[in-house]
Amino acid sequence: MTVAQEVIRDFLDQRSIAIVGVSRKGEGFGNAARKELAEKGYHLYLVHPEADMIGDQPCARSIADVADRVGGVLLVTPPAQTEKLVQEAIAAGVRRVWIQQGAESEEAIHACENAGIPVVHHECILMFAEPSAWFHRAHRFLRGAFGSLPAPEVPVEVEEDLHDLPSLEKKLLREVEAAKLPDIPEVVPMVTEADLERLPKAVQRYFAFMGAPGKPRDESFRLYMRGRFLFDREWVPCECAQYNSALSIARIFHMRLRVKGIVPTYVRDTYVRGQGRMLGKALELVKVVDAATEEISIGECVTYLNDAVLFAPSMLLHPAVTFEDAGPDAFDVELADGGRTVRARAYLDARGAVTDFSTTDRFYAPPRSEVAPVRAEWRTPVEGWQPHEGRMLPTRAKAIWMLPEGPLPYAELEIDPRDLARNVPPRLPRG
Repeated sequence: MTVAQEVIRDFLDQRSIAIVGVSRKGEGFGNAARKELAEKGYHLYLVHPEADMIGDQPCARSIADVADRVGGVLLVTPPAQTEKLVQEAIAAGVRRVWIQQGAESEEAIHACENAGIPVVHHECILMFAEPSAWFHRAHRFLRGAFGSLPAPEVPVEVEEDLHDLPSLEKKLLREVEAAKLPDIPEVVPMVTEADLERLPKAVQRYFAFMGAPGKPRDESFRLYMRGRFLFDREWVPCECAQYNSALSIARIFHMRLRVKGIVPTYVRDTYVRGQGRMLGKALELVKVVDAATEEISIGECVTYLNDAVLFAPSMLLHPAVTFEDAGPDAFDVELADGGRTVRARAYLDARGAVTDFSTTDRFYAPPRSEVAPVRAEWRTPVEGWQPHEGRMLPTRAKAIWMLPEGPLPYAELEIDPRDLARNVPPRLPRG
């Protein structure tokens, strides 16, 4: 779930806040929040149903007792209690609610939203209240660098149209809109037999297997995937979202990793208007990579080509793309863009299905090394194909570096056909 920054700022602008969930024993996060927020200049009202005092500070017995004196209520309580307290806050006319990270429940969040009360959830208040301690700044820095900070607010009707999309896709679509890519034409031409008749026989078999003839050309697509990624020599869960456009050869790719099962880590690869960029940070204090070199641009360009081969073959029916015969069960494909040409070979089975994709137009360097990146063979073997709406999509694919010391698999992704949308306009959907 994503909370708009404006909602967070509005809550923190209230200098009088009620806190529910401060322990009488002086322990736990509630007490830590009470002390730190007081040091930051907030006027705090403690609410405890069974205490008149906590430390040297008096307590109210209910939210209703302080509702007219505070701008918002911070709940630091077990989720079951949070649900009851949210109802109490609504009845008392509270105007803002912050449900501390770990205290939330879906019922409590929905109750606030249904009552029209701005609610912050799945967030730690100490990470945002200024001035923040260095460790809170580091946490916030990490999340901002890797894509999990609350996103800027967008119009309500947009969020309603996006509510079924994962948060990573929402962030992706905001960047796609900012890139100002060409729009999808009102009428998208079909792929015809005439488009294919001059292509090598293996390429024709490939297009036939993919179900492209007689279907609209893919001028763009949006794809969401889940899987795992090799990060710092450990396999960690990942989710990926990307948008590709053939109208202005572009690829915008976002990936979120869950390092050690806890820390969200964000990586962003883009290829827009002939320029590639790779961005990633750790703890917002250590920049892992922020590169826009020619090697990155070449690699991102050929990755766009790989995406087209696996997910949207009609993107290859483009003046910038050429094919060459490589035998009965393979073909070579080239893409010229941004003053460069990248090449790859696709291997087919008897049906015309791609079994592997190979290129040397990507550059490898060991993680955290000072060694300059060098060309290395990069492959994306496909483990099975599945039909969807008259077309074929991979079921599972890998990414592997073929290094002198042996193969290095580093990504394994699952593809659900329901998570691919074709000819998506390069902007946020609006009603």
